[in-house]
This record gives sequence, structure tokens and C-alpha cells, in this order.
Amino acid sequence: MLTAHAPRLKGSHVVIFPLRNETQEVELMKEKSSLFNRLKKELKNAKLQLEVEYIREERSQQKAFTSADKYKVLAEKNPSLNKLKDALNLDLE
Repeated sequence: MLTAHAPRLKGSHVVIFPLRNETQEVELMKEKSSLFNRLKKELKNAKLQLEVEYIREERSQQKAFTSADKYKVLAEKNPSLNKLKDALNLDLE
């Protein structure tokens, strides 16, 4: 959970945890007391507070499942593939 987006300090007393969803917030709250006790000790700051920020992830590109879709994706990445296909007189199924 903490490896996707690093927490950051806002001012000198607020730690912001960027999370993707409510499930991560529930998990963070389970560990909040032990985590904050350690942070307060390490940072020598007894006034630390927690803020949660939801990160909106960009949607990943749709996966190619058929042979034609896979070929199209590969040909976009490497246009020489079309030349090779034509040179070998290949057809897509």
C-alpha cells in the first residue's frame, strides 16, 4: 500500500497518505497507532496528524485478446512488422 505512492509531509505536522481506494484506508487505519507512534518517535514530532488523499489512477489501455488485436498493437509499436508481413505474404486469421 505504501509502495505505490510515498507519503509526504504537509507543513510540519500533517502526513498525507495517497491511497487508491477505501480498502487501503481501512488497512491504514488498522496500523495507524503503531505507524504513527514510530513516526512521532523517528521525526521527534508528537503533533503529527494523518490525512488521506485519494489518487485517481489513469485507466490502462484495453488488453488485446485476439490475434488481430495483438498484431495491431505490435504493428503500432513497430511499423516494420507490416513490411515483414507483406514480404512473407502472411494473412491474419
